[in-house]
Amino acid sequence: MLSTHSSAGRGGPPILGGHLHVTGGHLWVEHCDTVALAERFGTPLYVVSEAQLRANCQMLRAAFERHWPVGRVELLPSLKANYVLAIRELLNDEGVGCDVFGGNELNAALRAGVPAARISVNGSAKSAPLLRASVVAGANITLDSAYELESLLAIVTELGKTARIRLRIRPDHATLTERSDFFPDMAIRDAAQLYKPGIEPTTARALGRRALSHDRIELTGLMTHLGRHSADPGVWAKMAAGFGETVAELCNAWAPWRPRELDIGGGFPAPRDPTDPDRRPAQPIDRYAEGVAVALRSALVHGGIDPDGIVLQLEPGRSLFADAGLHLSRVCHVKTQTRPVASTWVEVDTTEMFMPDLLLEHAYFRPVFASRAESPDVAPVHIVGISCNFDLIARDVPAPRVVAGDIVAFLDTGAYQDAAASNFNVLARPGTVLVSGNRARLVKRHETLEEVLSRDEPRAPFTTL
Repeated sequence: MLSTHSSAGRGGPPILGGHLHVTGGHLWVEHCDTVALAERFGTPLYVVSEAQLRANCQMLRAAFERHWPVGRVELLPSLKANYVLAIRELLNDEGVGCDVFGGNELNAALRAGVPAARISVNGSAKSAPLLRASVVAGANITLDSAYELESLLAIVTELGKTARIRLRIRPDHATLTERSDFFPDMAIRDAAQLYKPGIEPTTARALGRRALSHDRIELTGLMTHLGRHSADPGVWAKMAAGFGETVAELCNAWAPWRPRELDIGGGFPAPRDPTDPDRRPAQPIDRYAEGVAVALRSALVHGGIDPDGIVLQLEPGRSLFADAGLHLSRVCHVKTQTRPVASTWVEVDTTEMFMPDLLLEHAYFRPVFASRAESPDVAPVHIVGISCNFDLIARDVPAPRVVAGDIVAFLDTGAYQDAAASNFNVLARPGTVLVSGNRARLVKRHETLEEVLSRDEPRAPFTTL
């Protein structure tokens, strides 16, 4: 039985599930002991469960298929959430595409073997070289501005090739008056307008007409993305309804055009939802799928658009990757004081720089004392990292008697943490291990100091300007 420290002293249901379990006093992922993983591959270390990732992929697809019976469902997971090539190759086996942001992500996806026809090239301020590379590769292009469209028109005319495009739409979201988890002092409708990508509907109407008038442009659909402003399925239903209304308005303006695909983006919360301000678990993914699919269909029908045959696309990031990953760290030292405030700090060999959503989203990656997972709690501790920042990874965590050498696992780090890790304090970033059953392999090696400093040219000559 898992001890209370594993739920960070907040009671409630056990935090483990899926392919995490406790056996022999240690935390295991699939059939691999996390303590043994730490010994074999070193710490700090990112660990990803193949079984959990595959299960999440299948669960997401099945949930939306249940509630979108009118057409196919396609997954385009965001490459930015986790761009380890071996993990992306695993997703190829599941038959999913991906969303990429910028030229380097496009190159990474192609290098990992993602079929170009399953890639959506997204992002703002796309350069002409990126648009050209996308056309040559045969990827789908999700346009974000009039500038991008004009640049693309010149490219397809020069190349004599046809480009498949979608427009990224930013609906008004007038009904989303709930508070944003990212911006607690703002309503979601206002916070959503701060995010740079997306085309407001009036401008989109003109862009669509321009695209449809060109014989080298194939406008296949529309896309939107709200982001993780809320874990409330009702908010997601409102978002989908607003998107559907906007889609219907554009279809009527561009008649007889009708979308082959509608992309609702990502942002769905992971089950333990590290971003939730009150550390509450998210609702089952089926609740989000039902809210989104039903509201979108209803809005289309109400606007006079038959949804039959339209492909529904989604771009899961955290909901696909987060709980498939954990981050292992070793205790370096336990420091205590009795005055002026009694405190105990468990100093570990990782840092918030390797789990940057601690800073960016005020996330809470639940700690599990992996080497003492069944030991009784004795006192609360602060878990702190090795950078010169505040580096408070977890505060007031009920903990067993911890000593140097123990292993601490931080849950739900499979999305964005490796991808956004930094070299602050000249720290070398951790490697990544992929677990499959009772086997594990290093799929991204630990960075070296030489690699961290490899771009420096301390003796480069000055150039006279």
